[in-house]
Amino acid sequence: MHCYLYHRLYAAGKFNGLYTTVEGHDTILLHKEYPTVARYLRHDDGTLEESKQGRRRGAYDISIWDPQFISEHKHRKQKVLCAAELALNECGTGNVHTINDATKLAGPGNEIKYGYLLFFVRDNPDYDRNKQEIRANLDDAAKRVRVVITCINGQFKPKPEFLGSWDKV
Repeated sequence: MHCYLYHRLYAAGKFNGLYTTVEGHDTILLHKEYPTVARYLRHDDGTLEESKQGRRRGAYDISIWDPQFISEHKHRKQKVLCAAELALNECGTGNVHTINDATKLAGPGNEIKYGYLLFFVRDNPDYDRNKQEIRANLDDAAKRVRVVITCINGQFKPKPEFLGSWDKV
């Protein structure tokens, strides 16, 4: 899914022009697994908290740099305009993947203008068992970032569902 999304964005041609960083390196706007600015502490329950004392930074599955700032920053200090996190079959009980993805996308230290959480379920019986918890986590995330969910069950492929109010996040 990551590769396919990257390919589609790259092939569209809008994000593959060359931009020069302050070090003089040419780069494109589209990047995968680009690190967050913020550092995180991991709690016992697995959830992340933004903290200057955090040992590790996160990474965005897909990011698009802000072209207005590329020439002013080094490669590792670029400003991310848009980022997406993807999840497939993250349906187990107590799974905090979507909570952590929303934390990275909406955290004030990262200054992402447009954050997207793309949640895919494919033929997973755990989704039905844990649907209430999963939907609660996604609904909470939709208050902070744009959330899309799609569930494929057998041959039935419904249209994606867009959660929350996209114009308010």
